[in-house]
Amino acid sequence: MTVDPLKILSIRIRVRSLILFSLLIVYICFSFFLFFQWVAPSLDGRTEQHIAADSGTYIAAADALREGREDIFLTVALSSFPNTVLCPILQAFVLKSTFAMVLADYAMFFLAIFLLKRSFSFSTGIFVGLLLLNATTTISLLSVNKEIVDLLAVSIFFFARRRHRNGVLLLALMLALFNRFEVCIVMLLFLLAESKLNPWRQRRVVTIAVLIAALSVMLPLFVSESLNEQFAGVSEAHSIAWLGTLEMHYLYAVAVFPKIGNMLFGALIVHPFKMETYYVYSDIANSSILYSNNLATMVVFVILAWKRRLSVRLDLIYFAMLGFIIMAVTMTTVQRYIYFAYVLLCLLAAQTEAEEPVGTISVHKRGVRSCDAS
Repeated sequence: MTVDPLKILSIRIRVRSLILFSLLIVYICFSFFLFFQWVAPSLDGRTEQHIAADSGTYIAAADALREGREDIFLTVALSSFPNTVLCPILQAFVLKSTFAMVLADYAMFFLAIFLLKRSFSFSTGIFVGLLLLNATTTISLLSVNKEIVDLLAVSIFFFARRRHRNGVLLLALMLALFNRFEVCIVMLLFLLAESKLNPWRQRRVVTIAVLIAALSVMLPLFVSESLNEQFAGVSEAHSIAWLGTLEMHYLYAVAVFPKIGNMLFGALIVHPFKMETYYVYSDIANSSILYSNNLATMVVFVILAWKRRLSVRLDLIYFAMLGFIIMAVTMTTVQRYIYFAYVLLCLLAAQTEAEEPVGTISVHKRGVRSCDAS
């Protein structure tokens, strides 16, 4: 095989692609500046700022594991499987350097975008722009966390479904189980809901209603002890505590949508007498980053509403909705837990008007309903 240098030189480079690439390089350089000047000192103990959610805890646990020290958090956290701390702790244990963790995050991020581009048709510029609008994306790229791994797992999942590769699908499920088992549950529910085993396969609203009804009965019966332990930690948050009480008394159907609303937009509720909480320098993770998350989510929802794509007829909305329902089970409605769903909403918003939304249920002229594969 011969390579013609003239053909290489004659390859057209689109101006839009060049601009996007340049902006991405600028963003990466800026993020590295933020990391060395701001995030890294908070992770290695040089400052008292709380910026990267639980990253400091994961790194401390990894240090204890590496040095053979006894650590109560580590013992309790790793005493059961599946759990939600094993993956980030092992990542911190293997990589050691916080900058190496950043490089690993970026590698997973770009791999996820590559897989999504192989699975869907969308504007990369709009998609990446919407992702970066949410500060959760940036802080997740600069620390050890579960959100970027969630993104990669979901990307592998949809790539496997589009390409009909069962082995790759199993890899996505195992990665999700290893990182955040709730995401694995969402994947399995989606597969089950779309399979012939579901008698309401073509009636997605009915499927969602049945799922919520089933959870309303199952949660108090099978996970009441776990819910009670979480309830103790949110007893001061009156609205969440009240919704948690409903959940533990077979009324998850009543509590689920207010809890989802709190996860998506709760931080946007303005408290005139608590304006100082919107920027707490010592706890940016639970102030500025949290508000950015909810604000970005609001922007994406407005775009989807404007494009008339807020419908469970679309696979990405359906998957995200299943994710919201499962993640709302926890007593602590943490916004970053549903970051994977935010990514899917951004992807759908980034599809151009000229393109048919991926995964719609269409009605053929003969009246036969079918669901496009995604």
